[in-house]
Amino acid sequence: MRPETKQKFNALQIGMAKKYAVQTVVEMFSVTVPQAIALVDAIMQSDAFLSRISMIPVTDSKGAVIMLHAPTTVAGRTDTSGAGERVPQQIGGNKTERTYEVKQTNFDVAVKYATLDAYARFPDFNARLLNMILRRTGLDRLLIGWYGSSCAADTDRAANPLLQDVNHGWLYDLETNKAANFVKAAQGQKLQLGKGGDWKNLDHLAFDLLSLIPEEHRTGNETVIVGRQIISWESGKIFAAHGHTPSEKINFEVMAKTYGGLPATMPAGFPDTGVMVCDPINLQLYWQDSSVRRQLIDNPKKDQIEHFQNSNECYRIGDLDACAAVKAADIEFIDNPDDSVKIVNIGNWSEMPVAEPAPGA
Repeated sequence: MRPETKQKFNALQIGMAKKYAVQTVVEMFSVTVPQAIALVDAIMQSDAFLSRISMIPVTDSKGAVIMLHAPTTVAGRTDTSGAGERVPQQIGGNKTERTYEVKQTNFDVAVKYATLDAYARFPDFNARLLNMILRRTGLDRLLIGWYGSSCAADTDRAANPLLQDVNHGWLYDLETNKAANFVKAAQGQKLQLGKGGDWKNLDHLAFDLLSLIPEEHRTGNETVIVGRQIISWESGKIFAAHGHTPSEKINFEVMAKTYGGLPATMPAGFPDTGVMVCDPINLQLYWQDSSVRRQLIDNPKKDQIEHFQNSNECYRIGDLDACAAVKAADIEFIDNPDDSVKIVNIGNWSEMPVAEPAPGA
């Protein structure tokens, strides 16, 4: 590490220690609840889609799943002139007795001296370094939400590059606890997307998934969460048909990003051939507010600095009735240039830029 880099890194350690009111960050320290909330919020803001889900701080390691919207009707009328009494309808409750249980998740990163020296050339050294860490933490949370299928005591990154063994994710929750809303192909078969298949196009598929959600469970903010390969398949067909007709091509590109009458989004890490319909706020990430711990050290034996962070977390879908998806691995495309589909401007699907935290965040 160059002398000027070392000076900036030392200043970062001192700034973090001051921010968190600890003597040093060289030793693992607990983050207070208000500071933990600020840290979690900074991680959420590092990704456009992650900022739309529900991050729920909890005190206990186990508890009841919380409803953040009203999954039932409440309007009605009762004749109270006799023995009748008005009976309020419970909202925000847990009628199915579903529970969460948080498990420790480690987000530990190392940055080599050479990389650190490059960052040190910029005046916003602290923000650049910490933003990189926050961004990666946020992306990993999304990967766990999409692919998590087990919760191993000792995770294996080589065997599970998509973090499948870190925790049980949202798609796993839907498949396991609401199988009727998780569409899968029959044994040895595929779900065909294209003219003559199970769904003619993505509009057809999105509307079918929405139809699995009872109207009383819809929030009006349902979104089609879709994989990039499906968008590429849809757009490829229309470009093949209209690629040499500039006016038609432009008309398709400026159309709203909607499928089945719903707005669409392509979040980071979502399976390329996956499709899910839900209100993003229905995707929940529980974290124990007293479990956040951090450490920032220099490790000259490895020519790197190391940042350790952990928190206890659990992924749940709040209202399983308000969500539907297809199994990404079962999707098979049927290419047919005569099948009319809608094109979107893929270039406008980029995620929000990383919000820079305050020095020492």
